[in-house]
Amino acid sequence: MDCLYLRDGEDVIATHLTQGPWDPNAQYGGAPCALLTAAVEAVPTLVPMRVARLTFDMHRPVPIERLRVSTEIARQGKRLQLVAATISASGIEVARCTALRLRLGDGPDVSSDPAFPVIAPPPLPDAFPAEMPSPRSHSGFIEGMDIRLPGERRATAWYRLTKPVLSDEPNPSPLVRLAMAADFTANSGNYLDQTRWSGINPDLTINLARYPAGEWTAVATRAWYERDGIGHARADLFDLDGFVGTCTAMALVDEVPAPYAS
Repeated sequence: MDCLYLRDGEDVIATHLTQGPWDPNAQYGGAPCALLTAAVEAVPTLVPMRVARLTFDMHRPVPIERLRVSTEIARQGKRLQLVAATISASGIEVARCTALRLRLGDGPDVSSDPAFPVIAPPPLPDAFPAEMPSPRSHSGFIEGMDIRLPGERRATAWYRLTKPVLSDEPNPSPLVRLAMAADFTANSGNYLDQTRWSGINPDLTINLARYPAGEWTAVATRAWYERDGIGHARADLFDLDGFVGTCTAMALVDEVPAPYAS
């Protein structure tokens, strides 16, 4: 199992490398995000375009089993394209991505407002991957990632996918890699007592200032949790060249210990 998903005709079969910490039979959110992003990138456009926004809605836990991935062009044009990609298990939709693509054209020479300081990426530690827990022995996705922490807190970390997402596509694109890492926005900045509280994100939205480059993605996140049991996390995303975009996620907060609590 050297990939997250095995291609089998029109279906894919999830492997152990998609397994998340919440349930032994459910996937880590970044895995279906990466799968849906790969499906979006395979959809042709009328003119040269790039993805400007990815919005993921995870209606149900994505099971580790045979899945069907489908795409549909909701809006086709020469200035923008809207693509809907879905994952279904046993005929039931479990996750959806809505992708906004915009046409490529001439732009300004200055890509960031000079009145503000440049948002610099955190340093990439030149060290072995940071040790990450494998709670109850079911965080299989960790085996397919290189994770490095430039500081003591996981609110800022670098992530690199070390395994292919699909068995017939050995080299994931930089955007697929970023989508896999971006799900860490939801919980890496969690400041709550995780022996008492947990928070599951039902969504993820990535806004891209530019297309990412390379294998590494840094996620620098901050979270807020309110008394009504709803939370929000926001992150800056980087590659080794600098700022790439932002990511946001909502959270359902429950007074139940998180599975990765120490």
